[in-house]
Amino acid sequence: MKKFVGYLILSFFWVNPILADINLSCVMTGWNQNDDYDKDPYNIEYKELAPSHFSAIIEITSPGKVIGRLIGTSETGNMNSPYVGTIDDNKIVMNHKFTKLDQRGVDFTLDLISGRFEQEAYILNYKYWWLQKTGKCKLVD
Repeated sequence: MKKFVGYLILSFFWVNPILADINLSCVMTGWNQNDDYDKDPYNIEYKELAPSHFSAIIEITSPGKVIGRLIGTSETGNMNSPYVGTIDDNKIVMNHKFTKLDQRGVDFTLDLISGRFEQEAYILNYKYWWLQKTGKCKLVD
């Protein structure tokens, strides 16, 4: 009976993965809009913003896979979540679908070396993004 309980406890720890969290404090500084998202990728209106803060929690669920949650503030408003994606040595690439799985949705790319991020929103399945938000993130203890 002791061996059975020991195996049960051991299997519980073996199967239950421990999630690693990355907590980020981010500042959005750029708001870029492409009104010709269906035709011209170069007709972009660039705007600089007063720094707008938000938080991000990235959970590493398995090797190379992540789930991200963006937490907005009064400066940024509500931010869509969750994002699902991948992580490697250089960057985190995540995507959020609005309503349907076949839509392009919103891409969030975070460069792990420089801390710069890009959040690009697409309308339906158009080739070029419609709205891009840029800025910088830093690690929070």
